[in-house]
Amino acid sequence: MALMDARPGPVSVDEAIYALVGHTIQRLAFSGSNDSAPPRLVDADGARLNPWEVELLHWPPWAEAELRRGGYLSSQWSDQELWCNCTD
Repeated sequence: MALMDARPGPVSVDEAIYALVGHTIQRLAFSGSNDSAPPRLVDADGARLNPWEVELLHWPPWAEAELRRGGYLSSQWSDQELWCNCTD
């Protein structure tokens, strides 16, 4: 399985994709596939990771569209913290 970043050439730390996988922060890459299949992220060993298995921590702007297409980024923002506009 070919590992690749969406852009050619060396990848700097700021241009890498980092995610929390279990309890470990890992640097991930896109797996090589055809253009019609959704992009998948893989770890350093080439193991494919499903969107629900990772919590993305950092990604470069150029990767955002592909991460959304693969299901790794939600198209809707959700507030994790509950909020109420109530008066007591």
